[in-house]
Amino acid sequence: MARADSSEHDPTDALRGLVVTPDEVARYLEHPGMSGLWAGTDAHFDELAPNVFDKTNSAIARLSETLGLPPVDQYLLLIALAPELDRRYERIYAYLQDDVSLRRPSINLAMNLLGRNPHERFLVWARLLAESPLRYWGLIELNADPTRANAASLMHLMRVEPRVVSYVMGGTLVDERVRRIVHVVDDAAPPPDLQVGPIADALPEGPMVYFSGLRELGQVETAFALCQSVSLPLLSIDAALAAQSDLSEDVLTRVIVREGLLHGAALFVDHWDALLELEFRPLLTALWDRLSTYPLPVFIGGEREWEPPEPLENRRMLRLAFELPEFPYREALWLNVAQQIGARADRDDVSVLAGKFRFGAARIRRAAQTAADIAASRGAAPDINDLYAGAQAHATLSLGHLASRITPRTDWNDLILPPDPLEQLRELCDRMRFGYVVRDQWGFGSRSVRGISALFAGESGTGKTLAAEVVAKELGLVLYKIDLSAVVSKYIGETEKNLNLIFNEAQSGNAILFFDEADALFGKRSEVKDARDRYANIEVAYLLQRVEAYDGVVILATNFRQNIDDAFTRRLDFLVDFPFPTPEYRQRIWAAHFPSSAPIGGDVSLPEIAEEYRLAGGSIRNAALAAAYLAAADGQVITAQHIRNAVRRENQKMGRLLDA
Repeated sequence: MARADSSEHDPTDALRGLVVTPDEVARYLEHPGMSGLWAGTDAHFDELAPNVFDKTNSAIARLSETLGLPPVDQYLLLIALAPELDRRYERIYAYLQDDVSLRRPSINLAMNLLGRNPHERFLVWARLLAESPLRYWGLIELNADPTRANAASLMHLMRVEPRVVSYVMGGTLVDERVRRIVHVVDDAAPPPDLQVGPIADALPEGPMVYFSGLRELGQVETAFALCQSVSLPLLSIDAALAAQSDLSEDVLTRVIVREGLLHGAALFVDHWDALLELEFRPLLTALWDRLSTYPLPVFIGGEREWEPPEPLENRRMLRLAFELPEFPYREALWLNVAQQIGARADRDDVSVLAGKFRFGAARIRRAAQTAADIAASRGAAPDINDLYAGAQAHATLSLGHLASRITPRTDWNDLILPPDPLEQLRELCDRMRFGYVVRDQWGFGSRSVRGISALFAGESGTGKTLAAEVVAKELGLVLYKIDLSAVVSKYIGETEKNLNLIFNEAQSGNAILFFDEADALFGKRSEVKDARDRYANIEVAYLLQRVEAYDGVVILATNFRQNIDDAFTRRLDFLVDFPFPTPEYRQRIWAAHFPSSAPIGGDVSLPEIAEEYRLAGGSIRNAALAAAYLAAADGQVITAQHIRNAVRRENQKMGRLLDA
């Protein structure tokens, strides 16, 4: 104020701004060029205090220390912030700018306040360029005065964004524009047992760390534990949600990363794979540019291996793989949590459980807690069945429209098949049940022995889906039926993308994947005549690769075995044929579908019905149920006529016409 007054600045002059007198022009001409309004007075650009604020109690000081802001930037931030915190500064700035409508500081005012000669004024100006820290990190924004068309850029007004004002006032709430995307990690489960010593040692240097593998194996938990070791907060960014934002890439990434600065936190970017799709490359580039210059540690979590487009300068890119734990670790952890919850379970049973569910540490602990809750609901101590129930509850997959979960309700007594396919199904179950013995204890796992693949071939209704349910129930695993109409896409690359999602999601849960009518996807490879044929063959090859790499059970079902590529069938572990039932087996199936409490008429001869009507097991089930409803409507027992009428309806559904 004194500087302005000493330069004959008189805002009370009624004509000031409307009339320019010769004396005023003469005074301006006496000053050196580009020296500002108040030339010749005692500016103190080179005398700015090296520590403008006490960092122990000032949010601005803590932010300045994180970014390494020089004193001039701190003063610029304070100049822009003042009218946001105290409205008296609006009148002071209007006075200093000789205009009652200019209530926010302009670039020109900041240059006049902090610079006493052209060199210093332009140093101030340079600190407000787009690439300067104040602008790059979104601490200050510049806006043209809407009341002054074509005003000089020096008259752009400085403004501190509301989120930064809130931060200075002690607010911790994330910017509302990214509140769904960004959140503070304030608690996490114990991290997995990984060798993170080198990463912990490097944290003070602010490295970037790429986590590859399944996120549910403890990526967030590991980042949180590392940050806790150096008393550093952690902010999580959901890249998948960021990809859905309506904000521009520049605004979105600036606001997201600024939240990390305001919290003084390390960053964890979750679901990095979502940005690797071609359509999100602009967002990937913009976010990576900001992350690579972020002054604190940055953790990036993705399922795939990934390398930055260009090597980082003056910064390390560390890497840590999150792989499914081997059997000994899982067994030890399952035994430990079973003991903690007081479960009554034999060691051998728990070992089999550990072999079936390839969970990470966090999921094992959650499954055990669920088991304890299930047992407590009935007022009992947990047993092995509760542990299985807890494991199944946490093996649920997020596959959306691509698959549906099937709850098995049948067992071996419901499966009526010849001895050979039954024996093969039991062998399949044994291979899964004792896989940990062969692979882990006997050392066969070092020979790339993976999961189990099987082809169920037979006409519709011969028991393929029923057999898959029996296997799932026997093993205590979750069963998912894959909807191939949703998986197979006419768009090149989409089928592989869907398959990748299915197998990645199923991997840690060890779910049984049941591909019904698989010949739609796994049919014989065709002669390449066009681009579509080439990509169809690529889809088959990709599926072969994923089936062989999958650690769980994959069951492919087909009505037409001859349609399956021979190269594919040779690489499967089991080929189970489901023959069309003979009269002997049809009679057994008919008997199985009539409960002992059902009122069966004396004229019903199941051997005659089985001999007379050539139906598969699925059709027999439907006909038996339909006959029961017909009998119930008649108010009498189930007669031979009811069964014949039901069979006739069943044949009509299949396009066959039979006499009643």
